[in-house]
Amino acid sequence: MKSLPHRAVLFQFLALFGAMAATSEPTDHAPISEALHWVRAPLQGTIQYDYVMSARVHLIFFWAGKDDVGSGYIRRAVSSADSHEEFFQVLFGSDPVKAPRAINRWGAGTEVDWHKNPVTSLSREDDITASAFFGFMKSSRGKSVPEMQNELKKEADRGQHAFTGILSRVEPARAISTVAPLQSDTDFTLHQYNLAEPMMLERIESSDHPVRSLSAKSRCSRAGSFLATVAELVDASVEGKPVPQSRCYVHDAQENTLTLEKATRIQNLPVKLHGAKDMTILDTTYHDLLQLDFVSQHKESGKRVYFTILVGTQAPLRGVPVQIRYQPNWWFQVVLNLRPAEPPAPSPILASR
Repeated sequence: MKSLPHRAVLFQFLALFGAMAATSEPTDHAPISEALHWVRAPLQGTIQYDYVMSARVHLIFFWAGKDDVGSGYIRRAVSSADSHEEFFQVLFGSDPVKAPRAINRWGAGTEVDWHKNPVTSLSREDDITASAFFGFMKSSRGKSVPEMQNELKKEADRGQHAFTGILSRVEPARAISTVAPLQSDTDFTLHQYNLAEPMMLERIESSDHPVRSLSAKSRCSRAGSFLATVAELVDASVEGKPVPQSRCYVHDAQENTLTLEKATRIQNLPVKLHGAKDMTILDTTYHDLLQLDFVSQHKESGKRVYFTILVGTQAPLRGVPVQIRYQPNWWFQVVLNLRPAEPPAPSPILASR
């Protein structure tokens, strides 16, 4: 698979996680600083896929909604300094210029995974020795469009806009994380992430917030985080391995289990999206797909989050998510569709995947 999302598919793909018992260590910031160094590493061999976001609301007997309310991307790359260091990056969210009532809600995540073998190796399952995750979200407690609109109005009146960042690190012996708030006089949108990201990285680096810690005694020993775990299960399904399959993973020093519950072959998937003034922005049909139905379960609370990914099975879209569906409740659904583009040439660094 060429990459995939989390705590930002957004509103809860960078929030698939609730609270779990863990200890706090107020002075243990050296591992956090090192993880920040990993996240900032220069990249090479980057593959990127761009997406168009649609929002759907269930109106008793049918779904209604709007296309092109936001966008995002999925990236995969390796460090230019170390071929054992693999990167997953996601960015998804609403665009206030296009979204109903100018809603500005988005999230981004960068996951770094250290492998025993170079990324070009064919043997990759469970060879991750350590990982780090940096997440950045436009903070929100609103559970409906009116509530989010009210939050935005209050922020605009105060001239201060709330963002939240997380930096976590997972190793076989220990998992740690810290969360830091950021108040900004600029209401950054997803299109300004390159401006907002350095501010949040610096905020986390200088933060005195406690570090959450989880020892190996109370968790699984896998060092891979969410994105690598999704990628591993997608790769396995495309290769024809049976389902269901499950993997434990740790995020924010909290243990979760990701299960690929079902894999269904889809012969044809027509996709037609409309933008402003009913202009057609995507009209295509994908063939020979796998519909992969996932559930992530939090160990402590038992809370479950469901999402679906449709991936190609034939080149050039083999293992590539062409559609992602996330439905946080019965009445609301977000759908991300691959934006048409010339398929990128396989990176020589990742070509063996």
